[in-house]
Amino acid sequence: MNKSSKQRKEQVDKASKLSIVKQCDLLQIHRSSVYYIPKGESSLNLEIMRLIDEEHLLHPWLGVPRITTWLNMDKGYKINKKRIERLYRLMGLSAVGPKPNTSKRGKGGSSKKVVGFRFLRINFR
Repeated sequence: MNKSSKQRKEQVDKASKLSIVKQCDLLQIHRSSVYYIPKGESSLNLEIMRLIDEEHLLHPWLGVPRITTWLNMDKGYKINKKRIERLYRLMGLSAVGPKPNTSKRGKGGSSKKVVGFRFLRINFR
């Protein structure tokens, strides 16, 4: 069986003579996945996502903590940081800026801060 669980779930026929329990057993999927109907995002989350998207287009360097503060203080929403993190992941957003440990030596063999810089003498800045 090289089919994904989603493809196998679509093969279950509720009008078949074979019971759903038996079909799920043969397809090796959980019966609860046949009945599960995913919920969409709430209207509040959609509104927050719209606000985050607008702010991210204007200020792409703002991360989750600053967006959370902006929504709580300026926009009047009482929203937890974890909710904003989840929505950021759902929207595929991340702050633009240096990540931690950018000056540590990596696989390339040179520090990222000095790549392409020619030193003229020792301790030259």
